[in-house]
Amino acid sequence: MSTNPSVAPRSTSAAGTKTKGIVSLVLGIVSIVTGFLIPIVGVLTGVIAVIFGFLSRKSEPAARSLALGGIITGFAGLALSIVMWVVTAMALAAAIQQ
Repeated sequence: MSTNPSVAPRSTSAAGTKTKGIVSLVLGIVSIVTGFLIPIVGVLTGVIAVIFGFLSRKSEPAARSLALGGIITGFAGLALSIVMWVVTAMALAAAIQQ
């Protein structure tokens, strides 16, 4: 078996991965989308997105921008879900009083 010295093996070090950053961004987007329809899912995915975003910023230097996007969208989805809960509670309270 011959090896080609001009081809370097691929590195799978933690510095080159972006998994946590991607997960954070995807969950942040999901939290915004589900914040309108199912606020509890928006809260859960928003919190997880923020956690993964901060973990990614510390452990994956190559994914800092993805992590920042995940943190921003996670907080936005979290806020949107809370607003939707308040609006729903107010609408239910008004419907019960009538």
